[in-house]
Amino acid sequence: MKLYLIGGFLGSGKTTAILNACAELTRHKVNVCVITNDQGVQLVDTKFIKYANIPVMEVTDGCFCCNYNKLDDIIEILRQKDNTEVIFAESVGSCTDMIATVVKPLQEFRTDIETIISVFVDANVLPNILQGTALFVDSVNYIYKKQIQEADILVINKIDTLSNTELEKMKVLVASKYPEKTVLFQNSLDEVSINEWLTILMCTKITSRESLDLDYQVYGAGEAELAWLDLEIKLFSANNNAFGEATALVRAIHSAIMDDELSIGHLKFFIDDGMQQEKISFTAGSQSALSIDRKDVSAKVDILINARVQVAPERLELIVLNTIREMEKRNEYKVVQKGISSFRPGYPNPIHRVLT
Repeated sequence: MKLYLIGGFLGSGKTTAILNACAELTRHKVNVCVITNDQGVQLVDTKFIKYANIPVMEVTDGCFCCNYNKLDDIIEILRQKDNTEVIFAESVGSCTDMIATVVKPLQEFRTDIETIISVFVDANVLPNILQGTALFVDSVNYIYKKQIQEADILVINKIDTLSNTELEKMKVLVASKYPEKTVLFQNSLDEVSINEWLTILMCTKITSRESLDLDYQVYGAGEAELAWLDLEIKLFSANNNAFGEATALVRAIHSAIMDDELSIGHLKFFIDDGMQQEKISFTAGSQSALSIDRKDVSAKVDILINARVQVAPERLELIVLNTIREMEKRNEYKVVQKGISSFRPGYPNPIHRVLT
């Protein structure tokens, strides 16, 4: 069985690539499953994948390294279920040190599994990180760069958002910084790009890897700079336009965070009216397209919000809840809060760490 471990910072487009790769493999009768991962317990990406009819399980409440036993249990379940041939395991976007804490333990305890690490980076964000532009604080940038070090395959994602000139500059920059890496320049919405990635995944054989030389104090400090907010709400529309009003609320929340000049890791929304669903994402470098002139009649929608932002969690929660209250007053709808959690990730404490 093949385990494709997918790393990379928040908002780098990992889930979209996984979803489209799974669709391609399924068309070719390959039995594929996904494992999602997060510090929180309510994941937009899990819902997104589930509604695409792709088998998915979760490792929540901590990264793979700190929840290795749960990851291993899920791998065993999927290994025995439906003759699973390929697992995509997407690590939480603030995680690094996967070689020492996940890959090498798997090599020791599960010799029947072949693991390849793809690390995704946003083509709009990477130049800022490599050239020292102050997008995130230094400890967060440290995590970003350490993630790249671990890549068997480095995927420069979202190249469709670059001009030809920007793409050529990107290729020169990446070649100068990472001449030893297998690098793909990818548009994860494009079937040709996805198939190229899958081909590289299937053909790549790694015999040995070096564990990271990692300063856990800096790593832990970087994770603690990021606020996690998971919020579930239900919006009741007075004029049967709940989807449209939800989209306007999404825009308002994003604008409020940007008005505070905060650095966004990712800001994800999953809107569901019971008949149809939509995922909307914003990152430090880009945003997904928002639906325009949706004609569907919907009296109510469920909205799940996953916000990962460089700010104190109390401040992030205040911004989001105040925006919801203001929009509720301004428009003819009612919002009911179903659940909320805001926090800073805890200090990384891996179950295993194999350095040799």
